[in-house]
Amino acid sequence: MEQINAPVSGMPLENFSEGGLNSMQVKAKLDQFGENTFKKEKINGFIIFCRQFINPLSFILMFAAGLSVIMGEYSDAAVIMVIVTLNSFLSFIQEYRSSKAIERLSQLIKRNVLVIRNHEQTVIDASQLVPGDIVILRGGDVVPADLKIIDSYNLSVDESQLTGESIPVSKGYNSIDANDSLLFTGSVIERGHCKCVVFATGNQSELGKIAQLSNDTKKVTPYQKSLAEFSVTLLRMIGATIVLMLAIKAVTIHNANDFGEVLIFAVALAMTVVPEALPMITTINLSYGALQLAKQKVIVKRLAVIEGLGRINLLCSDKTGTLTNDCLTVSNVISEDETLFQTLAYISIEDLQVENKKYMSSFDRAFLQYVPEEIMTQAGCWIQLNSIPFNPAERRRRVVVQNPEDNKSYLVVIGAPETLIDLSNHNKNLRYKQLAAESGKKGMRQLAIAYKEIDYNPDYNILTDEKDLIFLGFAELLDPLRLTAKSTIDKARQLGVDVKILTGDSIEIAEYVSRELGLSKDGDKIYTGDDLERMSDVQYETALRECSVFARVTPEQKYNIINHLKNHHVVGYQGDGINDAPSLKLADVAIAVHNATDVAKDSADIVLLEDDLGVILDGIQYGRSIFVNINKYIKHAMIGNLGNFFSMIFFYIFFAADIPMLAIQLLIGNIIQDMPLMTVFSDLVDPEEVRSPQAASQIRSLINTSLGLGAFTAVYYLFFFLFTGTESTPLTQTTLFLFYNFTQLLVIISVRSKDHFFWQGAKPSRLLLGTIALFIAVSIALVYNPFTAGLMGFVSLPLTDFAVLTGITIAFICLLDFVKVMLNKLKSNALAHKAIAS
Repeated sequence: MEQINAPVSGMPLENFSEGGLNSMQVKAKLDQFGENTFKKEKINGFIIFCRQFINPLSFILMFAAGLSVIMGEYSDAAVIMVIVTLNSFLSFIQEYRSSKAIERLSQLIKRNVLVIRNHEQTVIDASQLVPGDIVILRGGDVVPADLKIIDSYNLSVDESQLTGESIPVSKGYNSIDANDSLLFTGSVIERGHCKCVVFATGNQSELGKIAQLSNDTKKVTPYQKSLAEFSVTLLRMIGATIVLMLAIKAVTIHNANDFGEVLIFAVALAMTVVPEALPMITTINLSYGALQLAKQKVIVKRLAVIEGLGRINLLCSDKTGTLTNDCLTVSNVISEDETLFQTLAYISIEDLQVENKKYMSSFDRAFLQYVPEEIMTQAGCWIQLNSIPFNPAERRRRVVVQNPEDNKSYLVVIGAPETLIDLSNHNKNLRYKQLAAESGKKGMRQLAIAYKEIDYNPDYNILTDEKDLIFLGFAELLDPLRLTAKSTIDKARQLGVDVKILTGDSIEIAEYVSRELGLSKDGDKIYTGDDLERMSDVQYETALRECSVFARVTPEQKYNIINHLKNHHVVGYQGDGINDAPSLKLADVAIAVHNATDVAKDSADIVLLEDDLGVILDGIQYGRSIFVNINKYIKHAMIGNLGNFFSMIFFYIFFAADIPMLAIQLLIGNIIQDMPLMTVFSDLVDPEEVRSPQAASQIRSLINTSLGLGAFTAVYYLFFFLFTGTESTPLTQTTLFLFYNFTQLLVIISVRSKDHFFWQGAKPSRLLLGTIALFIAVSIALVYNPFTAGLMGFVSLPLTDFAVLTGITIAFICLLDFVKVMLNKLKSNALAHKAIAS
C-alpha cells in the first residue's frame, strides 16, 4: 500500500491498492463524488423564453404597439403584443427542442476506459470513474480524469487543452518535478503507456473548474455568412424604401394621428418582408435533420456541421472497415516454424488477459481465432513484460515476453513484412519480400513477426535494441471488400463526391482494391507516401488530382495530402487512429467511427455508429436535402414577400390616398403565411437537387433567380390592387387580406421544385399540404367570424367576389409556375454555354 497526496486542489486520495477498488467502494464513492462528468448548467426554459424578446424585430413591434397606445388604438396594441409573444413563444419552443436534441445526441457518443477493479482489468464507461480507481492509458487515449502516475513507459502527453502549448511533454511516475507525474482531464496520450490512480473527477478536476474551456466555439459557416449578408442587404433595401415612402407621404399628411397610422403601417409592412422566421426555420430543419441522421447512424456534434456535410465534394478515407468488412481472417501463414509463429502471435496480443478488450485490433482478433487451442494452452503461462503500442509512422509494434518455464525473454516485433525484413538478418529475406508482394496483388493483407532472445531487466530499452532480428514469417489475412463497396463508390460519383483512399497498406493491396472498386484501371499509377515526398510541387498537385488511391501513407503524409486538397475542394476525412487527430482537425468535415480512438472521436465533427462508407454518403445526401428545404423559405420570402412589399408601396404612393391594409391585418397575415413553412423540414426533395454539393455561392444564385419571380409577383399584385380599387374600404382590405394569404400560402407549392409542380418533381409532404390547407381555412374563418372580423376590420366577402378571388389566385400560381420553369431553363442554358466556352 502507498499513500499519495494530491499536490493540486481536488479530492484527497486515500490509500490505494494495486488490485483497484471493489464494487462496494465504487458505489460509496459514486454516491459521495458523483459521476465523472462536467455538471453543465441545466437548460432553463424561462431564460430561453425571455431571451426571445431581445432582438431588433421585437423592439420594432413593441415600438409600434406603444405608438398605437399613444394614438388610442388599444386593440391594435393588444394584437401587436400578442404577435410579439406568439413569435417569441414559437422561437422558444424550437430553441429549447434544439438544445434537448443536441443533448440527446451527445449521449450516444460513449468513451470507455481500461481500469483495474477487483484485481482484474476491465473496461468501464469513463463517467463511472471515481477517486482511487487505477486507470491504464495508452497512445490515443484522452485522459478521463485528473490522475497521478504510478507506473509509465516512454510517456508523452499533449496538454494543449489546459496550457495552450501544442508541443507534447514527457511525463513519468519518478519525475523530479511533481507536476510531471500528474495527468489532467482532457490531455491526450501521444506516446507510450501508463498506470495511474484517480485523484479528482468531474467538476473537481482542473478542467472542470474552468469548464468554459471545453465549450464549443461557435463558428460562422459559409452558408450562415451568406444568409447574414443576404439579411443585411434586404434590411437596408427595406429601410431605404420605407424612409422614401414616409418622406413622400409626409408632404401630403398634416395630421399627427394620420402620420402615426402611416408609421405603424410602414412598420407592419416591413415586418411582412423581413425573414424573421429564417433562424427558427433553420433551427427546426437542422435539429430535425440531426435526429434523422442519428437514425441513419450518423451523429453530429454541432448542428452547423450539417452544412459542411452537405458541401463535401471530396471524401478521403482508409479502406479498412468502411469499404472492407474489417473482419480479418488468417488464410495462410508463410513461415519455417509455424508453431513458434502461432505462439508469439498469441502471446503478443494486446490486453490478452482483459475480459472486455478495449484495444483489441482486427489483427489481434484474427490471431485469436487462428491460433489452435493447444498452442493457447501451452502459451498460457507466458507473460508480457513490456510493450510499445503500434506506431503508424514506423508500421510496427513491439512486445517483450517471457516464458516462465525457462525464464527466457524475447523481443517480438509485429508489423509490415518489408519493415521487419529490413530490421532482420535472414538469407531468405528477398524471397519473403517477393511472396508478400504476390500476396498483396491478390488483395491479401500481411502481418509479419520478427523476434530475438534478449536479457531483460527494468532498464532495458526496446528502441535501442531493435536490430539483428530473426524474421519468422508473415500471415496472409483476408479482409474482403463489402458487397456494397462498388455500389457505394458509384453512389459517391452520382452525388458529385470524389473518393480518395489513403491507406497504410502495401502498394499491391492498394492497386487490387482500386481496381475492384473501379477507382483505377490496369496500368494506372498508384503512388506511395514516399513517392509523393520526392515530387516537385507541380508533380505533387498533378498526382493528387489524377490518383485516387495512395499506399503506405503515414499520418504526416495524410495531413499534407488533405492540406493540399483543401485548396480546391471541401474535404471530408474519415480517420480513427491515434495520429489521425491533426488530419481530422484540418479537414473541413472530420468523421470518426464509433470504435475509433478517444482522440479521433474528440477531434471529429461527426461520429458514425456503423463502419460503412455508405453511411457517410447517406449523411451527405440527407445533409444536402436539409439545406434544399431551408432554401425553400428563402425562395418564398424573395418571391412572395418582396413582390407584395414593393407592389403595395408603389400602389400606396402613386394610387391610394389611404393605407391599403391595416397594420393588424398585415401582421396577422404574416404569421399565417409563415406557419406552414415551419413544416418544410418534412418536405420531399427532388433527386436532382442533391446530386451536387451545396455551396455558399448558391444563396446568391438562388436570390438572383428569385428576384425575377419576385418582379413578376410584384407586377401581378399591383394589377390586382388596381382591380380592387384605389379607395381603401373594409371590403377592399378584406379582399387584399385573403388574396395576400391565399397566394403566399400557395407560393411554396410552386417554388419548392424547379419543375412544374402539378406533374413533375417530388410531391409535397402530407404535413406541408395539411398545414397549408389549415391556414387557408384559418384565413377564411378570421374574415367570416363576426368577433375576429370586428376586431380586425374585416367584412364578409360576397360569394361571387370570393369565387373571383379564388380564380385569380389559381391563375397567379399557374402563371408563376410557368415563369419559374422558363427562368430555370434560361439559367441552365446560360450555364451550359458558359461551360462549353470555358
